[in-house]
Amino acid sequence: MPLKRLQLKNFRLFQDNLFTFSDRTNLILGENGSGKTSILESISILFLGTSFRTKETKECINTSKNSFSITGKGTLDNKELDLSVNNGLNIRINSYRKIEGAPVKKEDLYFLQIVMAKNLRMIDGEPEIRRDYFHELMFHVKPATKKLYNDYQRALKQRNKCLKQKLAKSELSIWSQKLAELGLELSLEQYSFFQSFKKYNIQSIDEIVKSGKFNFLDNFNVTFSKGWERAKKLQESFEDSLDKDKAIGYTSKGPHRMDITFQVNNKKAASNLSRGQLKILILLIFLINIKLIKKITQRETLLMIDDLGSELDVKNLRSLIEQIILSENQIVLTGIEGEEMHQSIKKLTNFTQINL
Repeated sequence: MPLKRLQLKNFRLFQDNLFTFSDRTNLILGENGSGKTSILESISILFLGTSFRTKETKECINTSKNSFSITGKGTLDNKELDLSVNNGLNIRINSYRKIEGAPVKKEDLYFLQIVMAKNLRMIDGEPEIRRDYFHELMFHVKPATKKLYNDYQRALKQRNKCLKQKLAKSELSIWSQKLAELGLELSLEQYSFFQSFKKYNIQSIDEIVKSGKFNFLDNFNVTFSKGWERAKKLQESFEDSLDKDKAIGYTSKGPHRMDITFQVNNKKAASNLSRGQLKILILLIFLINIKLIKKITQRETLLMIDDLGSELDVKNLRSLIEQIILSENQIVLTGIEGEEMHQSIKKLTNFTQINL
């Protein structure tokens, strides 16, 4: 399993604390300000080397100390995994990741998914949130697409630079042609992965609804928008939008503008579900897609969900926790200590509770 033990020294409000995790569902309970999110942050730094709360990890050092350390132990492919990160006020961040003493790249570790407040706006928020999530999944399932995506982004940056500088059409056309070639290839990869994404999500939501839970998700669907007019070739779309692109200084059409739309009963879920229902749908999507990743890649995922109980009543919270416990991957949840959470978990089994 990804993580068995986690030790924090002088990290945020933790001076020297050891936490142990099970291989399935782990629930961290505590009051506001008790350090629940900081534990998730430390796991992110341990696996990825970055924090989701700050660009500079030195800010995670306990206010009365000069450095912090995070160490973790787990397994990967049934081999011992050792992780360590140190950072100080006067030193650079230092980390190592080893399997039975041999160095391993962070890209070869588990797929880490983190659900924060921003992610809970995935359905009704900006398209960038959906695109980032979609691409993160696609890159993990089809690693070669990440290089293609980065090549496309570099060409896009060059075309946008030409647009802003209002360069001659001959110079602009070079980058337009390059962008069209890479864009078409990228779009085909996006749509290919979307087909698997759509099929698996619809099938999984349908099975959940048929089991008698979350009936408001009946007739669930997902649609795909490629980022430019359906009837046009990408090069043609670039040419037709050239005047507009020059005026605004960036490329307005292309696979960098792709989007997915979630629907329930042939209506946009963003417009027809309550905030609590949207949260349930988003969390189900995360749970479903870690199963999809394991099915395709045979690799496990570590899923972390912050503030699980917000905006959910006891009935829906309990039903959601029941779905979470069914997952075969390691999951770390945080929740605020309170009556709703205790009512939701008191009769449930097969999870580890950590109290702060």
